[in-house]
Amino acid sequence: MQCKDLTLRRPFSIHQAYPSTGEDSSEGGEIALLFKVAGKGTLWLSQLQRGDKVDVPGPLGKGFGIGPISRNLLLPAGGTCIAPLVFVAQRAGSQHSITLIHGAKMARELYPLSSLVALPHLRQRSNLSPLPTGVRFIPVTEDGSVGKKGVITDIVPGFLNWAGQIHACGPVDAYKAMADLTCHSGPSDESKLKKCQVSLEVRMACGVGAYYGCTIDTQRELKQVCRDGPIFELDDIIWQEVKI
Repeated sequence: MQCKDLTLRRPFSIHQAYPSTGEDSSEGGEIALLFKVAGKGTLWLSQLQRGDKVDVPGPLGKGFGIGPISRNLLLPAGGTCIAPLVFVAQRAGSQHSITLIHGAKMARELYPLSSLVALPHLRQRSNLSPLPTGVRFIPVTEDGSVGKKGVITDIVPGFLNWAGQIHACGPVDAYKAMADLTCHSGPSDESKLKKCQVSLEVRMACGVGAYYGCTIDTQRELKQVCRDGPIFELDDIIWQEVKI
């Protein structure tokens, strides 16, 4: 997304999507984005009013994929990186058992939950669509104010034997920690983590692979996040070389 007059576009994952409800389907539907103000670009975005226009090319690249035999889906997310995983949970079929783990520093930074799970001490209101019935939601806070105390990488190992596939979205340091689990796990756990897909977000100049500012090293070749990603297999990335 082009934010104001900033040179590089800001990457945003689709958080929720709503089809057109009008008679003219050519008008398209709506999408929802989830973000927090972290700089000039998101500050500008937060100040837009109804009817304002923004330049949004996309959707770009490749999204998460659910394997044909995967039934148990583990979705660990850190902070606002929960955005695409809610989308995955809503689009997964009824035959899937889903556990969504959301980590944040404190309770007020957790996903708006008032209509999703019974946490009476959280009184946030949201006009977002609820998670499908049956999705297990596990909040994790660093200060222990809600849910389990710690970070998401403390919780993930306990679900490795259960998960048939993992879709993760969070900071690079969390991915590196998950990759380390592969190196120190037993054969069973290792096979689970090799079914892990992760989302990388980088600022990009074009979004279509014409420039190389979003290039990363993988086990086979150099790839571009905007064109070949942003979703990659965890064990395909050479994490020691990732600088984003």
